[in-house]
Amino acid sequence: MEQFNAPMPSTSSADGPPSPPASTSACCREGVVARISDATALAHATLLKALADPARLQILDVLSQYAGLVCVCDLEGVVGLPDPVTGQRPRQPTISHHLKVLRQAGLVQYEKRGQWAYYAVCRERLADVHALLAQLHGR
Repeated sequence: MEQFNAPMPSTSSADGPPSPPASTSACCREGVVARISDATALAHATLLKALADPARLQILDVLSQYAGLVCVCDLEGVVGLPDPVTGQRPRQPTISHHLKVLRQAGLVQYEKRGQWAYYAVCRERLADVHALLAQLHGR
């Protein structure tokens, strides 16, 4: 991986070339620590990765509008970005894949009834996301 080295700030005088700063130690803070443990950071990153997809965000948006369960068939033609050539939105197998990712992240719960699966948003898990973002925001 290539490392980026930013030029050091300098002062210039009218008589000559710029001179380097007196010390670089003034920029380093003492006692900097991460508030989030490695395990917690990994868990949060997994959760945020599940959210980092337009179709999955749309699925959560649709599910969050209902208090009860929503059939996966109701999501077809509604969620996911349209294909740039055909204009069609993802079909049921692709939507089921996205739902599986959300289920693995604990963001949705489901119930199987015959051949259909019904989903609901897990509001407690969304509250976890909200709390994480609030912590990172400094609140």
